[in-house]
Amino acid sequence: MPIRNNNLGKFFGPSLSYMGYVFIISGIVAANYSLLALTLLIPGFFMAFTYNGTFIDIENKRIKPYTALFGILIEGKWIDADQFTRFSIIKATKKYTTYSRANVRFDMNVSDIELLLINRNGSKKIVLNKYSNFEDAHKEMEEFSQLLLPEKVLLNQ
Repeated sequence: MPIRNNNLGKFFGPSLSYMGYVFIISGIVAANYSLLALTLLIPGFFMAFTYNGTFIDIENKRIKPYTALFGILIEGKWIDADQFTRFSIIKATKKYTTYSRANVRFDMNVSDIELLLINRNGSKKIVLNKYSNFEDAHKEMEEFSQLLLPEKVLLNQ
């Protein structure tokens, strides 16, 4: 398979994605009373189904980080793998904060292990995939080092 598609997760955090589903259900239920309520469907579908990902074209040695708007419209540019010089495996922790109607703060921490492709001076980074453990990330890093950057593999952890 020459092109790999890695889904990196929702564009919005878990709270806003859930709110998108609430908008969809509310719009459908309220449509029984007024067709104007269908306007809730567009932001609902956008928030619930938009996600990020990465296409990896092994045959042509290029990468495309993308955002799938509404889950179907893919936006992004292809980047040659020749611009990058090394891989890195990092543990990334993202913090999502939501406030209730009573102004009670709810924090959600999500930790992932990410495989990054980095250029020479570190100014451009692309997340290739996310993993639950370092062993899987290291195996795929070795595989990609053979396929994408066979002559300039510099490992950085």
